[in-house]
Parts: sequence; C-alpha cells; structure tokens
Amino acid sequence: MSGHNALNLIDIEPGTRLRTNEGAIVELIENPRDGVWLICRYVEHPSEPGLVGDAEQTVFAQDIVGLAEAGQPGEET
Repeated sequence: MSGHNALNLIDIEPGTRLRTNEGAIVELIENPRDGVWLICRYVEHPSEPGLVGDAEQTVFAQDIVGLAEAGQPGEET
C-alpha cells in the first residue's frame, strides 16, 4: 500500500477484517505488532476455499491491501 491510503498494520486490532491482494478476506486473530506478520483466519478466499475456517494462518503484511468494507460482495456480515 502506498500514498495517503496507507494502512498502519501495527495498530490494527484483533477482530478487524482485511482484504488481501488475492481478493481474500481475513479476520485478524492476533497482531504481533512486528509489521511483518499477522495471525488471521480466512473468512473468504476466491481461489482456495479450503483455507476458509477456524484455523489460524500467518499472513504476510505486504499481502494486505486494505480494510474489508462491510457489505462488499461475498463478505459475511
């Protein structure tokens, strides 16, 4: 992410839903606040639906493109 729309991932709190560069939506479970990794669970994944569930996954911070806006197509509400 760049420019004025940059998201400071160090300050993101658990429970926040984020969109990845693959079009997936993840929910933050734990934030180690290292600016590199986030511990998340997949809520939606367009190309790998088997990742969706309760399992914790590490997500590289550079793969996050922004907040998942409520009400976007395909997102659970």
